[in-house]
Amino acid sequence: MKITHLERTVCRVPFLPGILPAPEYEEMTSSYPESLDQRRHDVLRIHTDDGRTGIGMSGPYFGAQADNPPDLIGKNPLDFEPRSLGGGSYQIALLDLIGKIIGWPLCRLFGGKFQDRILVDYWITRMGPEASAAAARRAAAEGFHGIKIKCRLEDGNVAERIHAMHEAAPELRIVLDPGHHFHTVEQTLELARQIETYDIVFEDPIAKDDWNDYRRLKEETSVLICPHLQNPQQVIEAVHLEAVDGINVAPSDWAFLDMARIAAAGGIPVWQASNVDLGLFDAFRMHAAAAAPNCTLGSDLCGNFVHEHSLLAEPLVQDGYAVVSDKPGLGVELDEEAVERYRVKE
Repeated sequence: MKITHLERTVCRVPFLPGILPAPEYEEMTSSYPESLDQRRHDVLRIHTDDGRTGIGMSGPYFGAQADNPPDLIGKNPLDFEPRSLGGGSYQIALLDLIGKIIGWPLCRLFGGKFQDRILVDYWITRMGPEASAAAARRAAAEGFHGIKIKCRLEDGNVAERIHAMHEAAPELRIVLDPGHHFHTVEQTLELARQIETYDIVFEDPIAKDDWNDYRRLKEETSVLICPHLQNPQQVIEAVHLEAVDGINVAPSDWAFLDMARIAAAGGIPVWQASNVDLGLFDAFRMHAAAAAPNCTLGSDLCGNFVHEHSLLAEPLVQDGYAVVSDKPGLGVELDEEAVERYRVKE
């Protein structure tokens, strides 16, 4: 068996109403030079001479992205060591292809299926209390058990948003992600005192330059303190100093599993981060999560239900859970009509 050709389709799928920030909260940066609505994804396929196809997806990007495919033509997919294949782009497609060839779901390649379904949180960006309450009602009606919100202390409405959301959907856990913009221990604790009677998580409330600050937050409030971590060394330090209640793990693949296992040794639950991707990338992350028994907090596999379409033939998330398929590879199929509908025609 040999790889015969690669295929790339650029897609742009708009977000649903009520997800993205109102104009007064939208902020352009070097990383986000345009509205999130303008991001693109590459749908990628690896074709073989026996008719099998592996499917994958790039991370989101703005503008044009150079098509520099890897040197795969003529190679046998089974000659690749799965552990050497990271998350993203053609590497996802290659892992999907390997799984299809050997008849294993991707979670088995990652070390085993330890969970049949992965808890997933709803997701919204910065907005006002009324819009936040509407999103909470929508999340509860769709069967979600938690909702993650982007926010900043300088918005001046964080506590008001939480009160409104709890009144609209009191059963939801609310995860606040300010990206360090609660600024100090004192400011974070002051906010916590206003809302800690609810089921609340603070993700990355302050900068991670002193784990003693995180330990103080953990000790002085009932709010769960959960940083967003990028590498195993951070996990070792946070667990060793007993500074966290949970961890949002940034990497999506083997590094996620390494970090999750370190956290598990310290009795710390984790969840999967995301870039608010589309369905294929969410399915990839789901399989890694299924191989981690302690991935029990609401994961950010939200891109597939906050866009107009996931590009998948079947929904990935139902009633707040991503159900892990036993089919080989990613275990999902593309909706080819949707891929064509959202294809960027240039």
